[in-house]
Amino acid sequence: MTARDLSKAVGISEKEVTVHLGHIERTASALGKRLVVRPFHCLSCGYRFADRRRFTRPGKCPKCRGTHVEAPAFRIL
Repeated sequence: MTARDLSKAVGISEKEVTVHLGHIERTASALGKRLVVRPFHCLSCGYRFADRRRFTRPGKCPKCRGTHVEAPAFRIL
C-alpha cells in the first residue's frame, strides 16, 4: 500500500501517515516482523532512491532533477 492508500483506509492525512510509519517500523520489529518498503523512484529517468531512509517524498531526483517521483509502497512481513 502507498501512503495515499493508507491515509484513505485510516482516515488521516498522507503527511500524518509518513510520521506514523517510523513508529510502525519499530513496532513491527518488536513483534518479530519488518516493514518492507519499495523505494521512491523517478519516473523520468528511472533512478531508485534505494538508500533513502526518510519516509517523506523527495523534492527532486538527484540524477535528472525531475520532480515526477513515484511514491513508495509499504508492506509488513
